[in-house]
Amino acid sequence: MRTDAIKETIERAVSTHEETGAAAVVTLGGKRVFSCSAGYADIESGAPFRTDTICRAFSCTKVATSVACMQLTERGLIDPADDLARYIPEFAKPYCIRDGKRIESPPVHIRDLLNMTSGIPYPGDGREGGDKTSELWGKLDRSILDGCSMTTREFAAEAGKLPLIFPAGSEWMYGASADILGAVIEIVSDMTLSDYMKKNIFDPLGMQDTAFYVPPEKRDRLAVLYDGAGEHPKKPDYVNLCIYDCDSDPSFRSGGAGLFTTAADYSKLGAELSYGTAGIISRKTASFFKVNGLSPDQRRTLNWDSTRGFGYGNLMRMVENRNEAGLLASEGAFGWDGWTGTYLLCDTDEELSVTLFIQRCGAGTTRLSRCLVNAVYAGLDRKGDR
Repeated sequence: MRTDAIKETIERAVSTHEETGAAAVVTLGGKRVFSCSAGYADIESGAPFRTDTICRAFSCTKVATSVACMQLTERGLIDPADDLARYIPEFAKPYCIRDGKRIESPPVHIRDLLNMTSGIPYPGDGREGGDKTSELWGKLDRSILDGCSMTTREFAAEAGKLPLIFPAGSEWMYGASADILGAVIEIVSDMTLSDYMKKNIFDPLGMQDTAFYVPPEKRDRLAVLYDGAGEHPKKPDYVNLCIYDCDSDPSFRSGGAGLFTTAADYSKLGAELSYGTAGIISRKTASFFKVNGLSPDQRRTLNWDSTRGFGYGNLMRMVENRNEAGLLASEGAFGWDGWTGTYLLCDTDEELSVTLFIQRCGAGTTRLSRCLVNAVYAGLDRKGDR
């Protein structure tokens, strides 16, 4: 595999101040074949950004949550067609608000959580009923700051009493579905989301630096989160989605955004999904992640720039039109990104995964991530190239 362009892509992004620091890991055939880092994890102290720098994964967490849900599906404990109320009774009578009036919604199903068609919003959604959800997130935030945090299940139960933004199943909308799914995983497994993921995902894959918190002995490896890049980036004066830099396991374990991990660690999940290194999911489940889950009506709202050329399902996007996506990746390559610029792409056809970590507020899918993916694929001389 040719790697010069991959390394140059990372270093260029840092030297031009497009990013403050970055780390990338590429796996092929289940093995790490390339890793690179550049820039700073902490400009003030001069700490370099490395592949073992601990980062806030934010929505890249959703990949692990999807894997956890599908493991339970493989075991016959969850059916994607199940009514969510089977697990969380507070969702038994879903409704939304139209012109100030309450209207009934079809049931929210597990597949609606996986496909982001549940109508359960993130805070700040301006549509009717969204204010109630914002109030709940505010209540969660206050409970954390007061030292008596709501649990994952308590949060989900409270969410079940609130209006949806639209009738369940009617459209795609990025929201809190993965956080509710985290509660379902806890209920089905009778374990906390932390314990379930550790036992069934992190330990089998050797992901020793991945958890919903950063213990004191690892705090020196936690990257600074910057609000913007440039030569003098600022630190944010706000907290997003109630994700605090905890030093012990929090009561609210966000299945949508809560993991702390490293590029090196998350690449192990990428290797598993693209090749099957430890057998934590079946081959058929890995291929299921390549399949769009949205109907034509639902995908009319799948209109982000970062979803052009992609389908969506199982909390991830998958390449459908390589030209429209602007990626050299295979059709069916799947993955997701995070608010802080964490990024994972998995390709079962090439047995390849690409992991990129930065720590910049509001980053999502970055120019760097797209350039990196194209440089990686250009470095493949032939299928199965090692």
